[in-house]
Amino acid sequence: MTDTMTDSSENVQNTKLPLMQSIKRIITFSKFNIFLVFVPIGYIVKFVTKNDTLIFFMNFAAIIPLARLLGFATEELAESVGETLGGLLNATFGNAVELIIAIVALANGQIRVVQASMLGSVLSNILLVLGSCFLAGGIAVLRDTDENGIPKNLEQTFSSTAAQASSSLMTLSCITLILPAAFALAVNSTTNGNNTNVDPSTKILDISYGTSIVLLIVYILYLVFQLKTHKTLFNEKEGDKKDVDDNQSNKQNTNQSDDEQRGDSEQRPDDIRSDQNLLDRRENREREGEHNIERGVKIKDDIDDEPDEPEQHINVMIALILLIVTTVITAFSAEFLVDSIEGIVKTLGISETFVGLILLPIVGNAAEHVTSITVAIKDKMNLAIGVAVGSSTQIALFITPLLVILGWILNKPMSLYFMPFETVCLFIAVLLTNYLVQMEDQIG
Repeated sequence: MTDTMTDSSENVQNTKLPLMQSIKRIITFSKFNIFLVFVPIGYIVKFVTKNDTLIFFMNFAAIIPLARLLGFATEELAESVGETLGGLLNATFGNAVELIIAIVALANGQIRVVQASMLGSVLSNILLVLGSCFLAGGIAVLRDTDENGIPKNLEQTFSSTAAQASSSLMTLSCITLILPAAFALAVNSTTNGNNTNVDPSTKILDISYGTSIVLLIVYILYLVFQLKTHKTLFNEKEGDKKDVDDNQSNKQNTNQSDDEQRGDSEQRPDDIRSDQNLLDRRENREREGEHNIERGVKIKDDIDDEPDEPEQHINVMIALILLIVTTVITAFSAEFLVDSIEGIVKTLGISETFVGLILLPIVGNAAEHVTSITVAIKDKMNLAIGVAVGSSTQIALFITPLLVILGWILNKPMSLYFMPFETVCLFIAVLLTNYLVQMEDQIG
């Protein structure tokens, strides 16, 4: 009887759209779809002109909506294949655009572009996006005032359990990048004093291959932890409920200890108001109904706050076809984009590092970044933090070591040895993120 009621409830919450409505849903689900006009334009300019700058920026603009469309197809397909397999799909295709661009660049031997794009994606997520989410969300909270013009809350709250797990793995990934740099420094200092025939680059590649295999194994174990054994920790509703219960228990224990010391059973009005505001905000987030499955979220442009409205999803076959077609189109656009990098480096006088570190991360994450800031303004910090930290974890723990292994297969010298300055910047960014997500679930 219980199973029947559960199935009935799921049917009410999730409905499949017919063919024409599915197509309409695909066309209208995001405002970024208007940039799809650049897809055929990018193809045309590739074959009718040799202007690398024009080819680069046309395909640059084309990949932005394709990345959002690829994410939408993955989410819709994940809704139809079950929770575990759906989470695995989100984990695999979460950063598909970055992976496609990196594979094309790796095949062309542009190792420096690949390394810079991986580092740029991580830094843009945990610095630019996460910082923008905290700033925009904080401004929105301060603007939410009562009739006297006093802000109702001075802090944003979030469940830090999943974010702490991701940030810990980010630290592990950062260590694996420090090791090749430290080894290269040690070898160089040794060979400067002694005339040896040791080739540091070969040894660095060997270290990179070994650590990449370890990272991929850790990532698989992390997926088991996230999707199987401890999946409730990554469910926003369950995680917030647990945090509220723990917070109430901690507050009660603290108050009892204070009462025994003071001999006074009264609690200060400021503490009562602070506790009540915290509980009210967490109870509101319990009703969001969003779930953290790899990269922390299922990203949606149109986030609806009406819990009674049934969720409508496109047909499974349509979602699968959309996923395949979008991936193929993105691959061609990425190839045109990468082929023009050398031309714009000469024409505009910019470096390959700048292209990989600044421009390419924007291509795959622009729509995602806008969505993260949007949900942060709506005080859905679990979603915002899940996007930023979860995406960075996937890039550092899965995509980067996967590219090293692919370089090994393709006989390309792709390693985990980054420039010392870049490694230090990454270490500081990860350290700062770890500090932020461990601030007792509150951001002032």
